[in-house]
Amino acid sequence: MQASTVISVRANAVLIALCIAVSDAACLAMCVCSGRLPAFESTAVRMTTLASAAVIVLCVRRMAKRAFESARDSHRIYWTDGTMKGLVFAVPRNDDWLVQLHVELHPAATREVMTRALLPCHTG
Repeated sequence: MQASTVISVRANAVLIALCIAVSDAACLAMCVCSGRLPAFESTAVRMTTLASAAVIVLCVRRMAKRAFESARDSHRIYWTDGTMKGLVFAVPRNDDWLVQLHVELHPAATREVMTRALLPCHTG
C-alpha cells in the first residue's frame, strides 16, 4: 500500500471515530437529561446516532475542502523545500487544522492540485 493511501485511511478512520464519539456523547446526554437512559440502547436511537455521525463527517469534510481551497487561493500554504512532504502555513489561522485534515484525507489529489497551482510560493 502506498504511503498516501495509508495516510488517507488513517485520517478517515480518525475522523469517523471522532464524529461517532461526538454523536454518541450528544445522544447519551439527551437520554440522561430526558430521564430515558434505557432508550440509549434501542436500535432506532443507535441508528440515529450513526446517521448524525455521518452528517457530521460530511460537514467536516466540506469545511476542510473549503478551508484548503481558501488557503491555496490566498497562497497561505506551501510545501517545505518543494519536496511535497511537509505542508507549511505562511500565515497561521484558526482553520489550519481543517486544511491539514483535507491534505491528509486527499494526499494524492492535494499534491496534484498544489503542483498545478505552481506552489511553493514563499512569503517569508
